[in-house]
Amino acid sequence: MVFIIVAVQKGLDAVKNGLKEKGFEVVDLETYSYPIDAIVYEGDSFQISYVSRNNMPEMIMGKRSNYGVFMINSLGKTVGEIVDMLKKRYYSPLF
Repeated sequence: MVFIIVAVQKGLDAVKNGLKEKGFEVVDLETYSYPIDAIVYEGDSFQISYVSRNNMPEMIMGKRSNYGVFMINSLGKTVGEIVDMLKKRYYSPLF
């Protein structure tokens, strides 16, 4: 599996634990200030202020050459669906 750092919103303990069990590096969205690859949040009240320049490295920083953070709203999704999205880096098939 590709090494992915996933920042998970406070209160989504089942998602955090499920992602850890699947081998993902999981950090707290609200307090982690280093590069991340994805954010898992729930609902429509996501605070964009949690994402800082520290979370999104410049393109020239080596391993994380895909600039940006993949965001997943976990509302109504299983951990398995979230894992699939993280591995494929898209939400659903385009057909």
